[in-house]
Amino acid sequence: MIDIKYGQIVDFVHFLVENSYKNKDNLTLVDATAGNGFDTLFLCNLVKNRGYVYAFDIQEDAINKTQLLLEQNFCINYKLIVDSHENVLDYIEDKQIDVALFNLGYLPNSDKKIRTNYNSSINAIKNIISRLSNQGRIYISAYKLHDNGEEARNIHDFIWLLNKREYNVIQIKLINKENSPPEIYIIEKK
Repeated sequence: MIDIKYGQIVDFVHFLVENSYKNKDNLTLVDATAGNGFDTLFLCNLVKNRGYVYAFDIQEDAINKTQLLLEQNFCINYKLIVDSHENVLDYIEDKQIDVALFNLGYLPNSDKKIRTNYNSSINAIKNIISRLSNQGRIYISAYKLHDNGEEARNIHDFIWLLNKREYNVIQIKLINKENSPPEIYIIEKK
């Protein structure tokens, strides 16, 4: 088992995904917020040539950074899309989605006014849920500092109401930190 610090949210999400999906074939994975490309790279490396990754970002700069990172790491199993994650169904055709990662907020070291918002994020979650495979999960890292918690609250309220007979909704958060660390939400089909 890989020794990670669970308080490192991104590493913890990667740990959960890897332990659930490594060595599985024909996976369709979505990085709903490409950012600097680290989640996209992780997903590409996870499935190698046994799956395909779709990565979304509204900022061309983010997609360019992701492209460069993937090329430097010799990845071939992906499509990068300059568009909102809420339009995911326009790009994945009729495929079922096995994993979707959301790392909400803004692109680090960029214009903080350009960020995810709860309307498009909730629409993206709805669209992905409509195509979630039986083994599928959505992992959401929600930050409270970029918009005073508005996006995280609205997403929490939306997923709280998902049908409990159809979905498990899990919330994970650090409780002994003062700097408003991100919370993780996981949505899985029952």
